[in-house]
Order: sequence, then structure tokens, then C-alpha cells
Amino acid sequence: MILKKDYSLKRVFRKFIFLIASKFPFIPGKLRAYLFKTGGVNFSNPKTCFIGQNVYFDDLNPGLISIGSNTIITEGTRILSHFLDVNYNDFDHQFTGNVCVGDNVFIGMNTVIVKPVSIGDGAIIGANSVITKDIPSYTIWGGNPAKFIKNREITK
Repeated sequence: MILKKDYSLKRVFRKFIFLIASKFPFIPGKLRAYLFKTGGVNFSNPKTCFIGQNVYFDDLNPGLISIGSNTIITEGTRILSHFLDVNYNDFDHQFTGNVCVGDNVFIGMNTVIVKPVSIGDGAIIGANSVITKDIPSYTIWGGNPAKFIKNREITK
């Protein structure tokens, strides 16, 4: 098997770890967080996170993705840390950026995060949303592209 020039041994290892973590249904969600951490995604506390099945983290630059504690990322979510700029006419201009997910965040099923964004603490993202801009703390967003729905009431 011949690998492309841009597939380093480290990236092949990451792809293998990410494949195991996302595809096997018998792996508990908390263990998935540890596997993705092994692949390079930054978790502040993987012990308190839940990662659903078929979640995809960008394997080109997983170090640019950081996930806070007590975060739930449900099935089918895609988080990308690279994107194309529409101002260029060719596909050679890929850009990278940080994706930061705060603490106590809930990301609904099949959500796609396609730009470098920050999702604030306590935010809720509805299912099938496409995130293209920063999400403030303690707000609820949903849709394609995601739009503000309402603020969350915080009770202690």
C-alpha cells in the first residue's frame, strides 16, 4: 500500500486511533474521550466528557481543537479545524484555526463546526446545526447556519 506524501506515520496513527474511537459502538463515551486525547485533541478533563459514536475530529490539526470539562458531544458531530477561503478561486488555500469548546457544553446530534470558533461555557447547540461563528456562554443556538434562539436561565 502506497501512502500519499502528506500522510506521515503520526497522521496514520491518528487516523487509526480516531477510526477505532468513532466507529466501534461498544466503546463507552468516556473512553472515546481518552482515545481522541491520545490522537491529539486537547481535553481539559476527559474523565468528565462524553463523546458519542461517529464523532469526527479533524485529524489534520487535532491540536487546534480543545474541549472543556463536563462537555457532551453527541453522535455524528463533525469538528473541523481547517477550512477553505471563498475569496480564493482554487482549493490550495486551506486555513487553520482554533476550535474551543467551553465547559458544560451540549452539542446536539449531527452538528458540524466548520470554522475556527469559540463555544462559550454552558452553551447548547441544537441537533443538525452548522456552526460558523462564535457562540456566547449560556445561550441556545440551532439551525443551518446556527442562529441565536434564547439565553439559558442559570439556577444554582
